[in-house]
Amino acid sequence: MFKLANDTAIGEYLRTAILKKYESIRKFCRAYLELKDGQTDDEEIRKLLNRFSQILKGTKRIQTDDLPFVTELLDVSCEEVLSAGKTHVPVSSHTTNYDIAFSKDRETWEKYMKREDKLFLNCDEYCKSVIDYALEFKNYAFIKYLLDEHFIWFVNLSDWKGFGFTFGAGTSVKRREVGYIDTHTPIEIQSQDRLRTQTIALAIENNDIDILDALLAREIPELHSVNFFYSRAEAPMEKNDDLLRAVALSDNEAIINYFSDEFPVKNLKYTNRFVFPHLGELIDLMLENGRYRNAEICIRKAIRHNKSVLNGLNTLIKEAYEFNRSHLGFSPDGMDEYLKKQTMYDLCYDEMHNLVKYFYCPEMHKYVGLVSNYIRVTSDKSNALIKELVTELNESCDAILSLKGDAE
Repeated sequence: MFKLANDTAIGEYLRTAILKKYESIRKFCRAYLELKDGQTDDEEIRKLLNRFSQILKGTKRIQTDDLPFVTELLDVSCEEVLSAGKTHVPVSSHTTNYDIAFSKDRETWEKYMKREDKLFLNCDEYCKSVIDYALEFKNYAFIKYLLDEHFIWFVNLSDWKGFGFTFGAGTSVKRREVGYIDTHTPIEIQSQDRLRTQTIALAIENNDIDILDALLAREIPELHSVNFFYSRAEAPMEKNDDLLRAVALSDNEAIINYFSDEFPVKNLKYTNRFVFPHLGELIDLMLENGRYRNAEICIRKAIRHNKSVLNGLNTLIKEAYEFNRSHLGFSPDGMDEYLKKQTMYDLCYDEMHNLVKYFYCPEMHKYVGLVSNYIRVTSDKSNALIKELVTELNESCDAILSLKGDAE
């Protein structure tokens, strides 16, 4: 028995599942109609796209008639769809060598032979290929199909060397590039941070707080590359919507506190303090879902963090100004504007990633400075208290961004 999710949750789940497999909702609708009717036209796609737009927004419930096609196209179960991904059961439509070898349907065979993962070339967990099973089940029609379409042959004397094993048997199905064999998982683990963040999302859903530190749950790799001298990433910091949703909807106060607390990151020999880089989006999501109490906790901590960054920058800028003034070697009368510009030269912002850095050099090979992030909230969903707190938070953010002023 599983719990039926509400229409909004089902819509959010379906949107995520569709966009993981298809480039757009429109392309999914095209595939839906091709599966359902064997053909498509622009008007039918438009109608289906309009209906699914309402389903994905949660203003309309998915229909029973949709489920066979949705589950087939997304390779998920009805239970997974209707529980918004909370309940998982084996999918009967999952393609296996065993099932294909039983099939009498040519269309099913053709889809199988066109698979990009080259399942035809591989054995299953019992070390049996589809041909092994087809012969075992006496599915001659399938074997004949493979022969007629020249996917396999058992006799080809043109290249036969007479070694005595076969009469030049072979297959036209080409192997995948050797570089992709037995490398997918190692490369994926090494290059896809999403595997880590997806694991964190699952840990949160299971209230496993103890593992969060081990997985550096609040951190992203880019934070370990920013320092006084380099504070700009090459691309937007990737966020995992499943992770944000898991935190935003959590009822565990320890998890809320964990993701809103400051934490240290050491780079080179310097340690700087950050907050969860997507805390602003997390607060927005909490507000959109009516989680005002959790949002209040996060906003108050974000305010403290922003003000701490602002105070730290102001202190450093004042120190740097006094240092520059005292080391001119002559009376600085009338040179205030020049000194201010020189002092502010190393105040830099990376607004794409909400990062700020500042440093000065009081002596050779010694640097004093600060690198951190700042938080802004954009959601307008709030009560009176939240609205007041969001205003204070965003004002502290604006104060950080206005420090440089005209000293460019």
